[in-house]
Amino acid sequence: MFSEMQLVFMILIATTVCFAIPRFRSDLVALCSLLALYLAGVITVSEALSGFSSTVVVMLAVLFIVGEGISATGLATKAGNLLVKLTGNSEFRMLVFVKLLVAVIGSFISNTGTVAILMPIVVSLSVKMNIHPGKLLMPLAFGASMGGALTLIGTAPNLLARDALINHGLPGLSFFDFTPIGLIILVVGTLYMWFVGRRILDKPYDKTSKVADSINVSELLSQYGIDGNLHYVQVSAGHDIVGKKLKELKWPSLYNITVLKLRKKATGMATLLPGFNYTQVLAEPTYIVEAEDILLLYADAPSLERLLKETELQAIPREQVDGLQIQEANIAEVILTPHSGLINQSLKDIHFRDKYGLTVLSIKRRNQSAKLPTVQDELHYGDALLVYGKWNDIDLLAKEKSDIVVITREVTESVTFNPVRAILAGAILLGMIVMLVFEWIPAVITVIIAGLLMVLTRSVRSTDQAYRAINWQIVVLIACMLPMATALENTGGVAFIADGITSALGGAGPMVVMAGLYVVTSIFGVFISNTATAVLFLPVAILAAGEIGVSPLPFVMAVTYAASMSFATPVSTPPNAMVMVAGKYKFLDYMKVGIPLQFLVGVIIILVLPLFFPF
Repeated sequence: MFSEMQLVFMILIATTVCFAIPRFRSDLVALCSLLALYLAGVITVSEALSGFSSTVVVMLAVLFIVGEGISATGLATKAGNLLVKLTGNSEFRMLVFVKLLVAVIGSFISNTGTVAILMPIVVSLSVKMNIHPGKLLMPLAFGASMGGALTLIGTAPNLLARDALINHGLPGLSFFDFTPIGLIILVVGTLYMWFVGRRILDKPYDKTSKVADSINVSELLSQYGIDGNLHYVQVSAGHDIVGKKLKELKWPSLYNITVLKLRKKATGMATLLPGFNYTQVLAEPTYIVEAEDILLLYADAPSLERLLKETELQAIPREQVDGLQIQEANIAEVILTPHSGLINQSLKDIHFRDKYGLTVLSIKRRNQSAKLPTVQDELHYGDALLVYGKWNDIDLLAKEKSDIVVITREVTESVTFNPVRAILAGAILLGMIVMLVFEWIPAVITVIIAGLLMVLTRSVRSTDQAYRAINWQIVVLIACMLPMATALENTGGVAFIADGITSALGGAGPMVVMAGLYVVTSIFGVFISNTATAVLFLPVAILAAGEIGVSPLPFVMAVTYAASMSFATPVSTPPNAMVMVAGKYKFLDYMKVGIPLQFLVGVIIILVLPLFFPF
């Protein structure tokens, strides 16, 4: 039979493997891990559920509400728009401002939310300056992670580090304890991306776009393989579909065919004007088909052939249809956020067309070619979608930042900026920071007050919106992983890992032990979330420091920074995954740029940590 410690390590290994598989939701993996620990008898019911009462979990949940207030009032977007004004035509200033802005915003709200706000602005700015967006989006993602290292609330590992120290009877970390080293990391990262990273990411800009501020529809249609699936049919007089609504035809479910647009005979005074014999309209489900209508269909060749055979409609050549084509304002490229509620659901399950009024033309998966979707296709982590519909529906979709980020679209209107509520939201954020710095009341109470004020001042429009703003996947992930640390401590697993590190490296001094902790944590952080990594290794850091008789603070900080400074793969952090499609990156791009940066940052952190946090 296995000992309790062996059972915990077996569950930990299985959990780590499942975390590394993108198809599995991290919160469900953590929940299964928690249940396995309880069923194995290594933790009690109260220990299994203790994570849900953790101050870290409560603070993190409420901080999402605070971040939503900053975003919903337009304050964060206003800061992003300043980037456009300050940049001018200087590529250097653009890269520096992108890094600084995302780091500053990311030090107060989640890095995922920061990238979701700024990514469309950066893409638009790149187009205006004729620079490939790939030169800026990876610095944007890396800057978001570096921004999390600037303050106590910048990222979950920082809060977990403070909590771990307090739980072991040690003084906690203050709000700006992370700032000095965080600033060094930010400066080094910015210089590296300018002198090294941008040269590796240097790609020619496609100048075929006719309008600098708009998307290049021809380029998008080519990238997503759309053009070959566009077909035209004409409805003859007397055909049995005349007089029927498009939704009554049920072509999407019967043939996997969508009507995108149609040309119909003009009526009324328009017929008296030369050249206005026809009018074009977007296909609405309630549109009633008329004789001689020309329909623009989206379908693959076999589906079209089956439709024509069974309905006896007549296909017509493209050159006979003048001007019936997809327009810029009706098309957009979107990506799923890493914690989107749409992941692992099919287009049919989420009723995408009914919910958003948009048609998904194509799906592009990481490292795969774009494909025409079916209603049964499930959406996966990192998917990019090309959608088609009314521009105001696309604008509504752009507001769904918790699930979807619109990265490329025709510019129609700016995000609403409410000056009064923006000032109130900024004042609440500033007041929260002051309270956290001076610690007049417990930090968790300060954050709860700030979240409540965001709702009461209507910076967050409603209580329901506040609940929707919380990323429950991350909350559940942390709450379910904290019992893993408890199980490791109860069964001697933490002591086993700490003994292994100190016995192998302890003779060389605390600096080498700290470096060993950093390296091991950093390797884990490449494959699993920074939160889970911090939960596992923070107790090891404290125990290892005790075994060699030094202060645990530099060891704890080393683990915290190592968990968050992960740049080597697109799955290392959510921001890395979010920019992959928009920046047109390959997996190798992250390795070429990220591995040297991760090594450089690691060396600097290990060298400077003892200066700020002596052994």
